[in-house]
Amino acid sequence: MKILHLCALGLTAKNLLKPQIDYCLLQNLPTEIACSPGIEVQELRQQGYIVHTVTIERQIASLTNLISIFQLAQLIRKNQYDLVHVHTPIAAVIGRIAAKLAGIKALVYTAHGFPFHDRSSLIEYRLYFTIEKLCSLFTDLILVQNIEDLETTQNSRLCSLEKVAYLGNGVDVDTFSRRQLNPVRQQELRHSLGIPDQAKLLIGTMGRLTYKKGSSYLIDAAAQLLAQHPNFHILIIGGELATDPEPFQVQLIEQIRAVGLEQYVTLTGYRDDIPELLGLLDIFTLPTFTHEGLPRSILEAMAMELPVVATDIRGCREAVVHEETGLIVPPQDHQALATALEKLLKNPSLRKGYGCAGRQRVEAQYDERQVFQRLEHYYRQLEKSMPLQVNTPENETFEMT
Repeated sequence: MKILHLCALGLTAKNLLKPQIDYCLLQNLPTEIACSPGIEVQELRQQGYIVHTVTIERQIASLTNLISIFQLAQLIRKNQYDLVHVHTPIAAVIGRIAAKLAGIKALVYTAHGFPFHDRSSLIEYRLYFTIEKLCSLFTDLILVQNIEDLETTQNSRLCSLEKVAYLGNGVDVDTFSRRQLNPVRQQELRHSLGIPDQAKLLIGTMGRLTYKKGSSYLIDAAAQLLAQHPNFHILIIGGELATDPEPFQVQLIEQIRAVGLEQYVTLTGYRDDIPELLGLLDIFTLPTFTHEGLPRSILEAMAMELPVVATDIRGCREAVVHEETGLIVPPQDHQALATALEKLLKNPSLRKGYGCAGRQRVEAQYDERQVFQRLEHYYRQLEKSMPLQVNTPENETFEMT
């Protein structure tokens, strides 16, 4: 069975999809990638991956979208894939249309958080739900990353139940482990980032620099904490893409300056040494208020034994158990975020307890090998053209709290 993974960005393929693709290749499932051109494409090709470039806009742009559909359909026909697996909202719609036109045998869609959710406006909800419902008509399998999306498909009649399966999300628990950290290199990394020696406690967040990831609320919360906790430092891991439809980095830097936190915040940009960066932290937070699937950044932080402060939105509230592995706060509320961070700043034993519990939770429920095994199971069932034996948390070792 020959597989094509399709997403908008090479960054998505490199950072999110590559582990799945590696597993498929080891299982003798030939797998290729299609995405927009970019530096990550060259990196992937140098590592031996087959990557095809088709420009995919990350917003609705009718003419460009039509060109993308035509080019993708050509690519799929030419290479005679048996299965196309699509990711990310716009690419998933374009890719499914192209795959249908190309007469693909099996079409799989991973919903990394449905674009309609409980925080959507009524207009947004109806629009995105309608698009997803129409696309589901010619999708063979929809994989969801969280239980809420699984329940949504069941309650909203988005599609027939046999088309939906739980995939989840996971991390490499061996790579993301404090046992892998080298104290000397950690100290060198800290100095290379310019973190001042007087900074005794580090709070970090991670993700693309977009407004909806909530970094501005973290800065407001930090400004409120500064008077009582002058020895902390903020590490913002991640960067901004030239293609981001809502660029935010300049605005964030201006906000940092406006509240007088220039000496208390470090922006790392995109990095490949994520476990080591997380190893520097004492607290991790993801103050996002957009739609999420099951944020890998949270799982990686928990694997590194960090207490997590996350927002009460889909995906985040599933990964983090309130007052067990971290704290859940209302989204877009810097006061609540500051209160939660202060609670952890003042209590080392609480930080340690949450961190240890988080690591245990990841090992039990979010080991990426579980995700890979589910994915291969679904692929093999599609390959045999048999009815799917859908794995859900109810019929495997998966505990919801």
